[in-house]
Amino acid sequence: MLFEETNKIKLLSQKVDELLKNYKDLKEESEKLKNEIATLKASNDAKDIHIKKLEEKVSISDLEGDEILSKIEEVLGR
Repeated sequence: MLFEETNKIKLLSQKVDELLKNYKDLKEESEKLKNEIATLKASNDAKDIHIKKLEEKVSISDLEGDEILSKIEEVLGR
């Protein structure tokens, strides 16, 4: 009976050790994923800023194109 109890305790101890190891591994993976998310968010923000700048340039180019077309039509008398 004492032998059985000792085996049960050893088995429980092993299971607890496995659970602790799994917890530690998952905690590390979670931290890595959090860092990756932060990096991706920063990258996304930088890309959003770049896209907005490009949109502004396109808008300005459109306006300049409209002005040039207007001047050409004026010269041609349309």
